[in-house]
Amino acid sequence: MAKLCFIAIAFLAHLAVAEADTCTADDYEYQYTQCDEEGHRWRVSVPSRDCTPGADHNDIPRRGLDCDFECPVGHYLDMASQQCKNCAAGTYSSGSSAQFDDWEKLPAGFSVSTESLSSWELDSEPINCSMHAWTPKGSYVAVLPSECVSKLVYSVSLVKAGHLTFQYQNPGDSAMLFHVNVQNDQCQSANDKDSTVYPKQTNDGSWKSATVKLKSGFNVITWYILGMEVTDDVSPVLVRDIHVTGAAYTSDCSKCPAGTYSSEGAEMCSPCPINTACKKGTQVPERCESETQYAPIGSSECKTRPACSEVDFYQSMKPCVNNKTAIIYSWIEPRICNPTLPGSTQLPAETASIDCMACNPGMYLDPASNTCTYCPENHRSDGQECVACATNTAPDYGYSFVRWNSIPQGIKTMCIPFSADECSNDTKWLTLGDHVETHFARGESAYLLLQLAIPGFRTQNVIGEGRASSVGQLKIDFETNCRGFCQFALVSNETGKEDIIQAWNNKQGRQQYVYNFKQNDSVVVSMAFQNRQDDDLTSVNNSTIKIYAVEVTNTVKGGASTCRPCPKGTDQNGCIPCPDGHYIDVQSNSCVQCPPRTVVSSHNAYGAESCKPCGWGLMVYKGRACMSDGNYTDDMGHNFDLKNLSTSFRFLQGSLLFTSTGTQYYHGFNISLFGEPDKSFVVCENNVTTDTDDSFNTHPGKPDISNALQEPKQLVAKICRSTLVPATDSNNSKAVMATQSVSLGDYLVEIVRNKTVLTIPDAKWSTYRDLYQESGFEVTGMDGDVQVHYQAFGTTKACPNGRHTLISLRCDFEQKGEGQLKLPPKCSDGTCNGCVFHFLWLTRLACPVCRKEDFNRVEGVCKAGYQTIHYISTGNCIVPDYLLNINEEVKCTMQLISALPFLVQIAIPVVCGIVLICFMVACILWRKNKKLAYRYMKLVENSQTGEVELPGADSCGLEEDEDNEDGDSVTIRGSKGARFFKKLSNKIKKIGRSDNEDAFESAVLNERMPLT
Repeated sequence: MAKLCFIAIAFLAHLAVAEADTCTADDYEYQYTQCDEEGHRWRVSVPSRDCTPGADHNDIPRRGLDCDFECPVGHYLDMASQQCKNCAAGTYSSGSSAQFDDWEKLPAGFSVSTESLSSWELDSEPINCSMHAWTPKGSYVAVLPSECVSKLVYSVSLVKAGHLTFQYQNPGDSAMLFHVNVQNDQCQSANDKDSTVYPKQTNDGSWKSATVKLKSGFNVITWYILGMEVTDDVSPVLVRDIHVTGAAYTSDCSKCPAGTYSSEGAEMCSPCPINTACKKGTQVPERCESETQYAPIGSSECKTRPACSEVDFYQSMKPCVNNKTAIIYSWIEPRICNPTLPGSTQLPAETASIDCMACNPGMYLDPASNTCTYCPENHRSDGQECVACATNTAPDYGYSFVRWNSIPQGIKTMCIPFSADECSNDTKWLTLGDHVETHFARGESAYLLLQLAIPGFRTQNVIGEGRASSVGQLKIDFETNCRGFCQFALVSNETGKEDIIQAWNNKQGRQQYVYNFKQNDSVVVSMAFQNRQDDDLTSVNNSTIKIYAVEVTNTVKGGASTCRPCPKGTDQNGCIPCPDGHYIDVQSNSCVQCPPRTVVSSHNAYGAESCKPCGWGLMVYKGRACMSDGNYTDDMGHNFDLKNLSTSFRFLQGSLLFTSTGTQYYHGFNISLFGEPDKSFVVCENNVTTDTDDSFNTHPGKPDISNALQEPKQLVAKICRSTLVPATDSNNSKAVMATQSVSLGDYLVEIVRNKTVLTIPDAKWSTYRDLYQESGFEVTGMDGDVQVHYQAFGTTKACPNGRHTLISLRCDFEQKGEGQLKLPPKCSDGTCNGCVFHFLWLTRLACPVCRKEDFNRVEGVCKAGYQTIHYISTGNCIVPDYLLNINEEVKCTMQLISALPFLVQIAIPVVCGIVLICFMVACILWRKNKKLAYRYMKLVENSQTGEVELPGADSCGLEEDEDNEDGDSVTIRGSKGARFFKKLSNKIKKIGRSDNEDAFESAVLNERMPLT
């Protein structure tokens, strides 16, 4: 009996084991095979544990759904039944797509990498790029640009063509390249406009959306940042909400994140309303207890209301009524404190009435509307009463907002939130009499704007003193007080797009900022203040800006506080302007012409100081601007005819560069030299399509501050640069994508030659030699180069002195046509520091024009009293037409001699020399003979009287050094010349006696003796 029980128990155990080893439907995971050429595939089952297939035959491969099948949004594909089913409440699905909005860690399929740019250079040490990799930050992934290539890569296989959509923040520094590219499984880029994108620049805190088309098959999507000479204060690039369509299917629905909820079949989750809470996967939000609890929008739990304090309310001023106002206090909304708790601060009562401030200059208080209104035309006002301007005077129109009883006429206020569709009613500008101040609702991050539309200015833009003059000025007096990060940005559409003129970050003391408008056109100026983005939506944002004054001068409309005299009288437009190049003399109230080589910016400029001198080598254009027509003369009188260089623009291609993904790009430079200021410009196009979703974060009727740094379709300048990417279009034809165009020169500063000191403001280079050596150009011919200096409008953080371009024109007779334009050998991208660009232009047109004194002078043979002078070029200058084959015929000098043969001309001076010597010898002999005749006559005379006195001898029995004291001597003295020849004769005689023994000795007779 026991044996039978044991056998039964063993049999039952065997059956249990056999049953446990049989696979059930829940033990299988189902997958699809790769699609075949006809778009078919199979569903295969993979057991999740070690089990034996059962009788249901779930392990048998079955025909799967075709590859073009997809589930609608809010559904998932049940692989067991191969049917689309609704997502349950508390979950969501985007259908046949992949959604990545949770960045607590790097999602599956993503990878990051970095590479130092300096590692591409042989002589540079690699930079540590570990701190500049893409990093998950909870709700987004971020990277800090540097001189590293940072890549975020996602690989996905698509069964059909789809799209990649993502949101991003791009600070948009000009020295940074943000690029999104798609490659196939062979790491080959499509290089077409549809599969690559250069995200537009955004302002800090704003999000934009971009889309890239994806092809069916394997796709490698790469977000990468290429930093080039970025500054230390560069902002990070952020990416979030990555959405990829075209995937095969989604087999699971995602749970709603904490703070959101959804109903059945939801495509996306919705934020929980205010004062409700939602856990992860919540179906219905949970309400908080209204009196004691609170919760901001999108909360995951309810919080206890604290006691109220002074930080929970703010003060403002009531609108003026009958010239009276008062200070009132209001709770900061949404109110989270509980005023009934012990120790709570109560809301203060309204103060007593006070007088309102006067209206702004140029305005008066309209009793009908009880608002400040601009005075009628041809009137002025100090803010109280309008007064008509006198005869031959006109109002000096402008905008002057220095009193803030209310938002003045002409200024609009608006709020642009970062996330929600609309700002809270409690986020607004507060007028507080002497200033206007921002106020934000609790936990709200947004832009608060003051917007001023200027219809135009009363003067034209001119170029003087080497730079563009202003047509009007904007002055702002402000201060900021920030807790953490905040930003005040001055935005203008003067260039045709929203540009940030200047931005100030974090706390700023009270200061004044002045901006000069350069173009006479209507312009909209926005003063935008961004508070700190805070994840804690319950915090009170104490970041504020106080604006005390906003003034704009020289406008065509507005208000006037003064009337100015008009020397030429007035018309319906105000003062009749002075002629070009004239200013108004205050003393005589007349139009006076500016001194030579100066220009004046305004037809109604006052004082001689309004005349600005032109730069070196520039000429006055219509009294309004400085320019060069290509005809230049240096300080040494050498003339250069450069007009042929200004007939067309030149394009210069920079060195080829490659991103880490292998995408090729280069910089292209468009250059225009000289010409009239209003005509000689070049254009840099921006033709990159970003496919941004304009419906995202847009607000009808409000300026798109998030696009304040967007690129215009065209950029017009004297010299400009674009980033060019070779690509192919949809027809597989070659195309080039142009983006990130910047101006390198808007106006001509000067043209110089043979100068040493460099006028470009840069601490690194003080002389032209320094710049040449840094650029790598040969300095041997530097002194002879013609230096053409351009400057661009405005400044940047990286270039506080603005961008400058120096084009060195060098004489080279071997060049043909316009010559060759070269990049710096050591800085192949045109610049060594990102701010100063240097190019060398080798051309024969840069050689000086020949002058008459530059030729070699060759004299011809004198014929018939005339000779021909030939002028031969030295080859170092360009011979103008009027000096070609130039010869001159002049009268000969010394006609008789020059007509004789050459040997005769040589013989004449020789013969004359011989005759002169003979004449001198004859004179000497004649004098000698005359002396002898005199002696002879004396002897004859003495012989007739009977007494003869012989001439004294040189010596008479005396030694050479002995004196004759007793005897008398008679000496016949002649002139010095005679004594010289006598001594010479005695020497000859003495030499003769030494050779002849019979020679007679001479003696001096000291006494008279008879001859016999």
